[in-house]
Amino acid sequence: MQTMTMLRRATFALLLAGCSNAGESLTFPALPEGGIAVSFFLDRDATGSYTTNDTTMAGVRVALLAANGVDTIQTMLSNATGVAIFGPVPIGRYRVVVDRAALGDTIGVVVGDTGTISILARQDSNTATRLVRLGFEEVTVAQALALPAGRRVIVRGSVVSPMQAFRDSTMFLLDATGALRITSARHWPGRIGNNLGDSVAVLGTTGVSLGRAVLLAGKVSSLGVGSAPAPQLVTVAEVRTARGGTLDAALVQVTNAKVVDTAKVALDLRVTFSEAADDADRAVALFDQLLQAPAAIFTAGRTITVRGVLVPRGDGTWWVKPRNGST
Repeated sequence: MQTMTMLRRATFALLLAGCSNAGESLTFPALPEGGIAVSFFLDRDATGSYTTNDTTMAGVRVALLAANGVDTIQTMLSNATGVAIFGPVPIGRYRVVVDRAALGDTIGVVVGDTGTISILARQDSNTATRLVRLGFEEVTVAQALALPAGRRVIVRGSVVSPMQAFRDSTMFLLDATGALRITSARHWPGRIGNNLGDSVAVLGTTGVSLGRAVLLAGKVSSLGVGSAPAPQLVTVAEVRTARGGTLDAALVQVTNAKVVDTAKVALDLRVTFSEAADDADRAVALFDQLLQAPAAIFTAGRTITVRGVLVPRGDGTWWVKPRNGST
């Protein structure tokens, strides 16, 4: 279109050269123009859409290119309200590209800077908008466990133990790659807890607690309802060592265990148990005070089923923390 317009103008100029008034200056009407506004928001709660938990993003570098071009026409930074404005630009078809390298390592999700933007020579179509969603880096449980401390990431999975089950608000998460302990978990505004099996996205910082990799200070978004995960069947010895650490934070179950003794540990109830046929092999269940577990039911010699999540004690051993007061 642009080439054809230039040819027409050149032809018109040649015709004018033969006219008696060819020396006079002529003014062509301005080509129609429009504008493009690109808005950016940080999807902090990982819901995929803008919510009151999210924030606009200033300082994002974005380039404007022709729809089929590779050369940058304009480059802008989003302003304090998270908007980058291109204009005036000639009527035509364009695309925008976010400078991902300039975003840094924390931002791992960019959605919305694809496709064609059309500016038409009509009053109702000479401007266009584009909303771009930015998000923190998303990783699997296994990837989160392998990252160095201090990385801000989002992990998705199913709730194995809800944040309200324990006094310290620790939550446990499971995905296809493993189990994860999330310390000081709290929900984004709108809810105060979550349920077993909930599909969630958790924003937190990678770190270490009690000698094991965790996600620190997780902020939780509940995205859907699911079935409660089933526990892994283990032996007493595997509880104590978390099967060499490979079952850290996992939901496990010991059947046909025998109560050895009970004791108070601060506000919590400790129940030592063994295999029914072997008192020498022992492990510990720690009932959080919030569960109000009745100590009287755990009489020595009683056979019980112990179900809960494995938590390190900081000395190379683990105990199992049940999620309710009767295991």
